[in-house]
Amino acid sequence: MKRFRKLLKHLLVPHRGNAFRPHALRHNALSIYLVLLMVAQLGLGVTYYSGPTVLGANTETLKKNIITLSNIERKDNNLSMLYENKTLNLAAEKKLSDMFAKNYWDHIGPDGETAWNFISETGYRYELAGENLARGFENSKEVVNAWMNSPTHRENILNDRFQEIGVAVGNGKIKGITTTVIVQLFGKPKTAFASQSQNTLGETTLIPEIDVSNATLPSRSPYFLIWALIFGLIVLDGVMLRKLGLHTSSKHLRSFRLSLAMSALMLLLLSVGVAAII
Repeated sequence: MKRFRKLLKHLLVPHRGNAFRPHALRHNALSIYLVLLMVAQLGLGVTYYSGPTVLGANTETLKKNIITLSNIERKDNNLSMLYENKTLNLAAEKKLSDMFAKNYWDHIGPDGETAWNFISETGYRYELAGENLARGFENSKEVVNAWMNSPTHRENILNDRFQEIGVAVGNGKIKGITTTVIVQLFGKPKTAFASQSQNTLGETTLIPEIDVSNATLPSRSPYFLIWALIFGLIVLDGVMLRKLGLHTSSKHLRSFRLSLAMSALMLLLLSVGVAAII
């Protein structure tokens, strides 16, 4: 038992006997932890971040679930349900295809095209229209929850003037990253009266502002927290190397730089395919 305690102290507790650098917390050992973290990330978490196969398995079911969940949110707020409109579905599909074809993810395309262009092209005449976008989420519930936690997206879902909804879901590559993208469109069709008054009323569109608070990392947070802890310990060990004068040793310097490089690689891996809404 004493030997075990002594071993634990040597591995985990800074003291004179280990030069105040616990062996389990030195940059060499921390590099091994980074490798294990990478294996876990690739083996367990990559589908969450790089275009989840769960989403891509049945995009039609996902679309239906998003519409259902959006209507549940409206019901909970004493609002009338949104009716799925085939023309709005088609407009959402056109917007989706355009983003994949032109390699962008935004409310406005590289040539200035917007969702309103695609809505009009399909022949849907509207008084009011809105758009929500999302990508990289694990399931429909996470998507709708993220939208509801964003004031601008929530405003679209709970707008009492909207009457119809269209959704498109697809998998593809944007900026070299394979991901699942969701387009949600809302509309209030023009009535005969509105058509006569359009010169006065005009057409109103609601475009959520792009906000850093809209970005989410639904399943990646634990990996980031572990990475941050390991990186902090590597930096701390580097400080100790300098205080002990070991930073002049080429052996220590090479291994320390390798640890920093592995940290950067892990951060890059975690940064691929951020789940987000705009």
